[in-house]
Amino acid sequence: MLPYLLNRLMQTLVVIVMVSVVVFLIMHLVPGDAVTVLAGPDPTPEVVAALERKLGLDQPLPVQYVKWATAALQGDLGTSHIIGRPVEELITSRLAATLELAIAAILIASTFGVFVGMVAAQNQGRWIDGTITVVNSFVLSIPNFWFGILGILCFAVWLGWLPSGGRKSFSDEPLNALRYLVMPAVALSLDSIAMIARLVRASVLDELSRDYVTVARAKGLGPRWLMRHHILRNAAIPVLTVLGLRFGQMLSGAILIEAVFNWPGLGRLTIEAIKNRDIVLVQGALMYFVVIYILVNLLIDLSYGLFDPRVRGSVGGKS
Repeated sequence: MLPYLLNRLMQTLVVIVMVSVVVFLIMHLVPGDAVTVLAGPDPTPEVVAALERKLGLDQPLPVQYVKWATAALQGDLGTSHIIGRPVEELITSRLAATLELAIAAILIASTFGVFVGMVAAQNQGRWIDGTITVVNSFVLSIPNFWFGILGILCFAVWLGWLPSGGRKSFSDEPLNALRYLVMPAVALSLDSIAMIARLVRASVLDELSRDYVTVARAKGLGPRWLMRHHILRNAAIPVLTVLGLRFGQMLSGAILIEAVFNWPGLGRLTIEAIKNRDIVLVQGALMYFVVIYILVNLLIDLSYGLFDPRVRGSVGGKS
């Protein structure tokens, strides 16, 4: 188990380094930078050159990358050229809101997705299965932010049940904070519910067709016990994989949802940084998204052994 864990950690580090190079190059090769904003309209060449020297942008890209990466390894992502505050401080002040939204959305997606998929599989070929299939196709064909706008129109404007945007802290007002969280979390989770439901349906139907299910039924095992102790455990591996991927997509998709619901998260901060051409801040925010996504998928990979003894045995055989 230990060699497998070390191997996966090494792969994760290599991926993070490669992604950091790509993020750095993309942000420095796109037109416009902080100098354009700070220099103002019609700057003189001397002013531009002085700002580039001050910000270190006059150095070759490899030198700039090495300095940035070295500082990042020490926990220093630089200072925002536009806001004038440390990037780490700006990101951590918004990260909790984004993680709160993404975690709430993945919990909603996994709970309802598994339930809907099981219902569809157990009613294969019936009207319930057909209805679920149609609804899933409809949800997957429409962007999440559209459902967010529709939710605001229905539940905030017409019915007045929920606030149209903003965020409250759970430490101060738990119930009120939940009212602010419901709509953005549901809007962010809808396409994941549909995708997980489809996958669970297919996985459960595949397991139901296997010989061990026929034998278990012949021995008199009840369908609920069989579903809970055998079928769902064996169908969990592909579902876990999708959950890891969807969590990463929720982090990136939260950017639009945060804009729709005025949610003060890392997504909104990234959009503001892009508008201001704050390269250092955008780099830091993107790296946070990437690292969280990679670490979540690493945990998903390591959790396979908890659900499938075959995976646990193969991992143990490597040690």
